[in-house]
Amino acid sequence: MSASPARRIKSAERTLALFELFSREQRPFTVGRIATALNIPQPSVSMLLHNLETLGYLEYDQTSRTYAPSIRVALLGSWIDRKFGRADAIGQKLGEVQRATRLTAFIGIQNGSSAQYVLTQNAESPDRLEVVSGGHRSLTFSAMGRALLSLKPDAEVRSWVRRCNAEAIEARFRVNETAFLSLIDGVRERGWAETDGDVTPGLGAIAMTFASPMGTAPLAVGAGGPSARVASQREAICQALRRFRAAFG
Repeated sequence: MSASPARRIKSAERTLALFELFSREQRPFTVGRIATALNIPQPSVSMLLHNLETLGYLEYDQTSRTYAPSIRVALLGSWIDRKFGRADAIGQKLGEVQRATRLTAFIGIQNGSSAQYVLTQNAESPDRLEVVSGGHRSLTFSAMGRALLSLKPDAEVRSWVRRCNAEAIEARFRVNETAFLSLIDGVRERGWAETDGDVTPGLGAIAMTFASPMGTAPLAVGAGGPSARVASQREAICQALRRFRAAFG
């Protein structure tokens, strides 16, 4: 009997979460560490890892009893690397943003009613904005979400506002349509979006859109951290983000 659609989706989600973990930590893992990090039962992790090893996507080190991605995973994205011009160009450029601002730097996309982080480089300071690749923020309450919404016509923005309001788990995450459209007009005029404690008190971010090197949906790049630092460095942050955008424009 074939697996149910729900079970197949869960398996796919776990596979992607596993490779996100490897990308984030950049080191091999034991079965137990993976189970803990992903909050998945150890027997399920063992089965997943065994299947991926059999398919050639993971390598197993018997001495350390750890798993790591194989060269096959790297080659899967080789055509994307050619689109970027060089394999690590986007990561290098995001690193330049992080070093220039000394804040957490990130890239995001729209995923339904959320803005989703696809690449992050966290600052080292203890009061940093800490985000992880794969994490989500509301389109209406995040700098990258507002930047992405600014590219859409007002009618579509209204539609997303209604959806975000309907899905909000707290009343404070619901926005007034008219006021939000006025906010988006400001984003369009400036060319960048900013938050100040909207999601987490004391933390803010600035983001702007840039064209995807893949020629697909637009992306947002941003930097964030303590609100006071974001405010005092506003122009420097925008300059760093503009330099990033120019590299892919």
